[in-house]
Amino acid sequence: MQRQIILMDKERIQRSIKRLAIQVWENLGEDELIIVGLNERGYATANMLVDALHEILGTKSLQVHKYDVKNLTHNKPLPVCTEKRVLIIDDVIFSGKTMFEAVSAIISTGNPSKVEVLTLVDRGHRAYPIQSNLTGMNIPTKFGEHIEVMLQSERLEQVVLFKNN
Repeated sequence: MQRQIILMDKERIQRSIKRLAIQVWENLGEDELIIVGLNERGYATANMLVDALHEILGTKSLQVHKYDVKNLTHNKPLPVCTEKRVLIIDDVIFSGKTMFEAVSAIISTGNPSKVEVLTLVDRGHRAYPIQSNLTGMNIPTKFGEHIEVMLQSERLEQVVLFKNN
């Protein structure tokens, strides 16, 4: 039997996204920023972050590029990233495999000046040498536990931990 624990509701997600947007804004440099959202939930997270950045910057100059690690045939080509800062966004990071594949794809487009990783939730347990530079919540999970970000109308609704009893 599985037990569900809500880790973040909609309001907590929005507060975390706003805080993450402020951190991104504080680190903006001179290089052009390319934002890549991974798969469906990472793309939704990236869109919420860009909305928060638009409020801070007072401009609509940023866009999100969607990259589907699981279904490469549906991807639009990633922009050339040479001498640009790249922010890769996903909802949850666990083993680092998805991020590793995304970083490999991004580097194949050129030589970015910097690559950063932003995640809403960091579960720990890396199998690949990838860390989340910007994280909304750190939740070290046990093996067998699962964290899922629920969507409603392509917006983040809640973060749920599924525990085995």
